[in-house]
Amino acid sequence: MAAERFSFAGAAALLAVALGCTAVDPFGKKEVFVTPERGAVVSEHPLATKAGLLMLEAGGNAADAAVATALALAVVYPQAGNLGGGGFALWAEPGKPPESLDFREMAPSRYTASLYLDGDGELVKTRSLVTPLAVGVPGSPLGLFELYAKHGSKDVSWARLCESAIRLAEDGFTVDPWLAAILRRTEISLLLRADPGAAETFYPGGQPLKAGDRLVQPRLAQTLRIYAAQGPKGFYKGVVARAIVRDLKDADERSGRVAGSALLSEADLENYVIHWRQPLIGSFRGNQIVAMGPPSSGGVALLQVMGMLEGLPLDVDRADSLRRIELGLDPAPVMGRLGIPSRGDSSSTGDGPSIGDGGVLDQREPTGVSARAVHWWIEAMRRAFADRAAHLGDPDQMEVSVAQLLDPRWIAERRVSIGERADTDVLAWAPSVPDGSGETTHLSVVDDEGNAVSLTTTLNGSFGSGIFVDEAGFLLNNELDDFSIQAGTPNMFGLVGAEANQLHPGRRPLSSMCPVIVRNEEGNVSLVAGSPGGPRIITAVIQVLLRVLVYEQGLVEAIRAPRVHQQWRPMETRLEDGWDPTLVRWLEDLHGQPVLPSDGRYFGSVQAIRVGRDGAVEAYSDPRRGGSGGLENGDVSPPARLPE
Repeated sequence: MAAERFSFAGAAALLAVALGCTAVDPFGKKEVFVTPERGAVVSEHPLATKAGLLMLEAGGNAADAAVATALALAVVYPQAGNLGGGGFALWAEPGKPPESLDFREMAPSRYTASLYLDGDGELVKTRSLVTPLAVGVPGSPLGLFELYAKHGSKDVSWARLCESAIRLAEDGFTVDPWLAAILRRTEISLLLRADPGAAETFYPGGQPLKAGDRLVQPRLAQTLRIYAAQGPKGFYKGVVARAIVRDLKDADERSGRVAGSALLSEADLENYVIHWRQPLIGSFRGNQIVAMGPPSSGGVALLQVMGMLEGLPLDVDRADSLRRIELGLDPAPVMGRLGIPSRGDSSSTGDGPSIGDGGVLDQREPTGVSARAVHWWIEAMRRAFADRAAHLGDPDQMEVSVAQLLDPRWIAERRVSIGERADTDVLAWAPSVPDGSGETTHLSVVDDEGNAVSLTTTLNGSFGSGIFVDEAGFLLNNELDDFSIQAGTPNMFGLVGAEANQLHPGRRPLSSMCPVIVRNEEGNVSLVAGSPGGPRIITAVIQVLLRVLVYEQGLVEAIRAPRVHQQWRPMETRLEDGWDPTLVRWLEDLHGQPVLPSDGRYFGSVQAIRVGRDGAVEAYSDPRRGGSGGLENGDVSPPARLPE
């Protein structure tokens, strides 16, 4: 059994971190459990969503469905779904404390920061991106199995959970316009064509796969059969492990032997462990928010931002904005429209707002999101990302100041520091390059017993390192770029870090993944959400939670609404297309916010399920990346990934 470790001060200390409020014990009062009418699955690919629903319909629970969905994503969503990466998952069960699973990749035993430097001591950036030195020990195969082993229903066998993924790899699936478009990108073409196995798989005959082509992956199917028969032992030992080490040696030869004798070894694979941890728990407006702790930074940042905003007069500001509109006054401070184009349907399995002929949501009912509120969001994000850069890292190898960062006194101090003007000189807590999207993928599941899984997994960059394990049919991650190899030097997402996230053998790099589960006052799961998107994961999830919990928007409306992104460095805030131009002007003129328009990168892709107090269930996949939601014994919507 994999080791279980928890390095924080304990559950009591975490429960005391109540987002700037007094400590609450969410299990100390009588709970009234209302189970969902049906189970639901949402992911970034319809075929993966369907694989999860099949497990629910076969008698499985949320853990079973999450595993089947994730394995299917490893086949049909190769830019992020994976066997060669890692991730995090949250588990919530009625009447019991929630749990979190860390299956993040680890630095191999012989990797040190000096391997990434040239003879002059300067960082060679490509070494942490596209060479064997980029690859961390994969965690997904062990993580998914452990989720099943601990929380699966056992009404569905492990081999059965693997069946859909095996069939999709063996029989193939139709390439959709999204995958075809990614393969046409110059940087992806250069990455994958450099590896013979990846080139053969994704560029047969020298040309990228086109929409409508069939992608058959027999070697991946064989690997999945081994995994189905032997469990994680079939990945971390034997033929698959030897294939990983062998292909890394081949890649090292192509890279000019940058790793040499310091390559990832079979022993590194055999020694990999997952960690069951106690999650971070906070409260916001009477709701319990369950989030992932380090080495994920997402939970800390989310709880910091929500805590800062909890004490600001969002309701007063919203009421004033709505009153101005009702009286016919200048509505300039209020967001006027939602700018995410329609995919031809609502992509929701429940009731949602109508889609107008112009391809935007009908915004006749104003939300009351003002320029002042958006300014508060931005400043709270700025402060949370400053703390992320300075203090967060792998909790198993060092003391992480999570308790201090979430201390109500520090949250209050941060809140008080938010004025009416932008503060670009924010400093991190002390005891007194362009940002990017990357390729991560998220799935959310609930079952009809009230269990929930929020799971995010990644290869880091699109298609990871581009190193393809030819004999086994899958790509390897470039997760080690998430370390701060040189303190203060940005990674591929423009994020900077300090000693807390330095590369050391056996350490896990800091992540922006932010799976979240929200429980209402009765203790019932009300929202399960997460997103891909590098650092934009955190800000996307925060904004969806705010729109649902503060602005009373429906799930569809909250996810489709335009977003902002602020990560401390660079100091400018990115605005997604769709914001009212007048609101943008107010942000700049009244609040001094340095803002930039969208840079073409997406602002996350939130995959969420909402459960009403009456048990009604709605699953919705963000149209920014073309996924699907589905209800147990119902249809997947949309049934296919539609063109961008």
